[in-house]
Amino acid sequence: MANVNPPYLKEERAHGIHSFRCAFYEVNTDNEALDVPLHWHEELEIIYFQNGRFILEINMERCKIEHECLFFIRSGELHRIYSEEPCCESAVVFSPYILSFLSNDAAQNRLVLPFAQGNLLFPRTLAPHDPGYADILAEYRRMISRFSGASSPLPCSETNQLFIKASLLHILACLSEQKLLLVKKETKNEHIEAVKTVLTYIHSHYSEKITVSSLAAMLNLNEQYFCRFFKKAIGQTPIAYINGYRIRRALALLSDTSLQVTEICLECGFHNFGNFLREFRRHTGTTPLQYRRQIIDKSK
Repeated sequence: MANVNPPYLKEERAHGIHSFRCAFYEVNTDNEALDVPLHWHEELEIIYFQNGRFILEINMERCKIEHECLFFIRSGELHRIYSEEPCCESAVVFSPYILSFLSNDAAQNRLVLPFAQGNLLFPRTLAPHDPGYADILAEYRRMISRFSGASSPLPCSETNQLFIKASLLHILACLSEQKLLLVKKETKNEHIEAVKTVLTYIHSHYSEKITVSSLAAMLNLNEQYFCRFFKKAIGQTPIAYINGYRIRRALALLSDTSLQVTEICLECGFHNFGNFLREFRRHTGTTPLQYRRQIIDKSK
């Protein structure tokens, strides 16, 4: 889970490969801040906050993390992580279905299948003084060692896949033994669903004209209330978020394509070139051409 992840609301990236949905991500910064944009995914996530101070925003709630801990993200949860100082954290993102057995035994029926279907849930977090923490952390470290040395965050062999599955099952067993698994309660947060609706629309239509009034109308809210709601949920005004998202898409196009800057300007929803240049410099401290030259120089 690096700070270069594409800033989609529902991540379009695949975690792992089609036949084995599991991937490892690591951030270890010496002098850079960490900012993983707001997003959600269907897979589960185990995050190990090792060193540093972090802010984790999850389902519109803000958690301050100042000490080592394990944190668990459930399917569909909106979350963002950022740190303004050097830090070290890592994560394994996986589909719980990779843990399923073919055999119809008690472990499959009472633990693995309910867990995969979202009826049994991870605890929210574990700290070093909590029961089972040392065993779970040791298993987490054994698991991520199976990703180490690869050129991608994927396990490089079927043997490593088996070790990773065994580690995840061991973690599940430890949580069950300590009675830390939670039974899902049927609740639906309408505010979270509203945020997902609006951000998904922005991410799908950023190249088009988007007005605050049209976004407010999607939720049947007046503009003033919608702006307050959006800023409370996201930490930015709607226009600031839209412009920021468009600039991030422009950065991707400057890095991955040979499109002219004027073409990128239009592709990313800026219909005024001067406004595009101002927003680009405000977000990056440089110009589009200078940014592209920096990318080219780094690749040499």
